[in-house]
Amino acid sequence: MQRRKLVEISIFVIRKSNFSSSIKSLTNLDVDVSVDNDEDPLYADVPKPPKDKSERKPYPTPMKELIRRAKEEKQLRKLQPCRVLEDPPDNGLLVPELVDVAHCVHRCRNMLLSGLSKIIHHVPVHRCRLCAEVHIGKQGHEIRTCTGPGSGSRSATHVWKRGRVSDVVLFPKCFHLYDRAVKPRVIHDERFTVPKISAVLELCIQAGVDLEKFPSKRRSKPVYSIEGRIVDFEDVNDGNSELAVTSTTTLIQEDDRCKEEKKSLKELSFETMESWFEMVLGVRKLMERYRVWTCGYCPEIQVGPKGHKVRMCKATKHQMRDGMHAWQEATIDDVVGPTYVWHVRDPTDGSVLDNSLKRFYGKAPAVIEMCVQGGAPVPDQYNSMMRLDVVYPQRDEVDLVA
Repeated sequence: MQRRKLVEISIFVIRKSNFSSSIKSLTNLDVDVSVDNDEDPLYADVPKPPKDKSERKPYPTPMKELIRRAKEEKQLRKLQPCRVLEDPPDNGLLVPELVDVAHCVHRCRNMLLSGLSKIIHHVPVHRCRLCAEVHIGKQGHEIRTCTGPGSGSRSATHVWKRGRVSDVVLFPKCFHLYDRAVKPRVIHDERFTVPKISAVLELCIQAGVDLEKFPSKRRSKPVYSIEGRIVDFEDVNDGNSELAVTSTTTLIQEDDRCKEEKKSLKELSFETMESWFEMVLGVRKLMERYRVWTCGYCPEIQVGPKGHKVRMCKATKHQMRDGMHAWQEATIDDVVGPTYVWHVRDPTDGSVLDNSLKRFYGKAPAVIEMCVQGGAPVPDQYNSMMRLDVVYPQRDEVDLVA
């Protein structure tokens, strides 16, 4: 990104200077400065958090498009007060082409958690006691970025403790829906009776994965929409197929565990990274058809046609909403939240990351950093994010760098 900015500035200066005619050939450089940096993986960088916590999250879909869809649905309800919903999963049926994707995501999630639980014994993980900062390496870094209580008296230095797998990968939880079509919402009085599970797991269940602990209603006929209300005239089906699906998935998991015990740390790290990429890709495909909602001001998330009605929001302007969440369309970062950590180039070196050199260090998702330190190769899309093409100086050379 810095190179492109320098090229743009140099071309602008050349064009505006008096000597533009004599060096006109320099302006015809074979450089496409109009390419968007977001589309080029070589210039990808860590997404910046919002400057103000009271700011609402940006809408993935423009507001004009949302208003247009709402008007079309309202007009359709007026024209056809009673109609059969045809498109899955809105009609209560499964999307056939996404059932295998849901099973793949569920399998990759289990492999990811199993692999990280074994890699963490060889690659130490540290977490700050007072904030959410995570570091992967032999020792915690000295970069002063702590925002916890009492950080001013400590000059924003972190207080490290031993981390866990839950600190490396973040799976936010949501309420489990037994019937996503007829009863898509959880009310405030049901907040203690309805279980909360991982949003990725709930997405897999609604897309076709059957689990004994979290049953879900399956239909063979679509539901009806009567003046905007969903009505089901089908009797409850027997769930005989759930046991067969669950037994096959458990057998597959047991076979994978037996194979992973014989693998080396490098092979385990590589397969764990591959399962991470497959899981994220599968979640993206599922989110194209199955709706996922998030609060515009807090990290709360809900998988289903609508957001829940539990009054538990404590973010900005929650008094005006009586504690209700400001639901909007969720993104992949809301469902699978990547925890970004500082990249350590040489884990065998005992040196600690210095605060004066933090602008030379790169960052990466904690899962990628952990697998790379375990022996897996660095993915191409994270080369610039980890700043592998930057040679950072030593501590006594900081003043000599421009």
